[in-house]
Amino acid sequence: MKQLTKWKGTWGFYLAGEGICLGIGYLYHLTLPWMIAACAIFLFFLPKWRRNYQKGKAEQRRLSDAQIYMEQLLYAFMRQEKLLAAIGEVLELFPAGKMHDTLQKAVELIRYDYQEENVTERALKLIEEEYQNERLVLIHRFLYKVETVGGSYEGITTLLLQDLNGWRQRMDHYQKDCKKERRNVGIAIGTAMFICMVTTYLLPSRVDISGNALQMASTVILILVLLMVYTKADNKLAVNWLLEGEKRNESHLADKYGQFLAYDEYKERRKSICMAVISGFAAFLFGFLSMIPIAGGCALLGILLLNQHKIGHYLAKKTLTREIEKAFPHWLMELSLLLQIDNVQVSIAKTVSHAPEVLQPGLEELMQKIEKNPEAAQPYLDFLQEFERPQIQSAMKMLYALSVGNGGSEKEQLEELIARNQNLMNQAEKLAHEDALAGMYLLFLAPALAGGMKLLVDMTIFMLTFFTQASVG
Repeated sequence: MKQLTKWKGTWGFYLAGEGICLGIGYLYHLTLPWMIAACAIFLFFLPKWRRNYQKGKAEQRRLSDAQIYMEQLLYAFMRQEKLLAAIGEVLELFPAGKMHDTLQKAVELIRYDYQEENVTERALKLIEEEYQNERLVLIHRFLYKVETVGGSYEGITTLLLQDLNGWRQRMDHYQKDCKKERRNVGIAIGTAMFICMVTTYLLPSRVDISGNALQMASTVILILVLLMVYTKADNKLAVNWLLEGEKRNESHLADKYGQFLAYDEYKERRKSICMAVISGFAAFLFGFLSMIPIAGGCALLGILLLNQHKIGHYLAKKTLTREIEKAFPHWLMELSLLLQIDNVQVSIAKTVSHAPEVLQPGLEELMQKIEKNPEAAQPYLDFLQEFERPQIQSAMKMLYALSVGNGGSEKEQLEELIARNQNLMNQAEKLAHEDALAGMYLLFLAPALAGGMKLLVDMTIFMLTFFTQASVG
């Protein structure tokens, strides 16, 4: 019965889609061959939308399961103080499904595998591989550390819960923004289709272009382009939400960071002058040959090349600053957790290997300076100072105060540091979400561009037809 209902729903979806296509073809006066082409294009995209819908539901369920697991694991660990007991308690909340199977495998591995060491770590790895998320890895790592090494589990679990709740709220807002942007793209597509259709009806009836092959071809192309745009927007809601916003292509950032620090303005200016001289000579040559437009272009290029080193340095700094703003709170979060167990210097040293790659050169330099002069404030004040981020400098001053025991109660200072980091985390993930949504805004503009091109084709055909009829008459 369930399979029959699913089958009916699938065919209903396809029939509805083809019905909409036929309606659009009728309103645009498409002839039978062009109508078949339009329906074939619709039929090509319909399975993609259905798969996106199904994948979106599955990914949303994975996200919800992972969030529940992380939250309940922390609460269970606060009660049980043992990972095996905590995972077993959470397992009861998932009587069936993928999460149940994954947790069951992890529990059985811990209980019955006596052949190798690090059994608990391998069991946790099973869960992390199935539900890939940096917060899940962070929770596992610190709960395991508390269980094996010891430390203040109350402070660590409380901090992890705060971070988890903040992330859940930000993810809810991000998903709502994605749905809103997809809806806006759909409205833009509908508006473009409507304007293009109405325009043909507003043309004088004595100049009929509805039967023109080029006009119908442009209509089918418009349908194809708009369906591609909508599919691109729809794909944004069929993603792995556990990884969304955490994908960081940092392989190039470390190199860019090194190049930024090694920037030699005198040397780069010489390169710019050499390139500008070549461009200026080309401008003079083309001007001598009376090729004024090309000469003007070469002159403008020369001005740009003369300042290319400054422009490149500015853009590199802007890019790195944005990436550092997104990465710093994640590093500070891990550092705050380690501060529950170790002192400031040891905690910073332990974060270097796990830190975002864009921060690693700065952290390595910081550790070298601290080792040379452990009591000095300057290493903390120098950290990333070239990027002029007040919030980073403020956090580093608090870390220095914690390291030397100045500024009052250590507990109060740590709580203040954590509170500030929550604000930084909100800003950082907001930036990451804005970057991810930037492409959606471009998709919102695409239907207007496609519709404008369609109207240009229709008006050109109309003018040619009008003048042809006038000359014949």
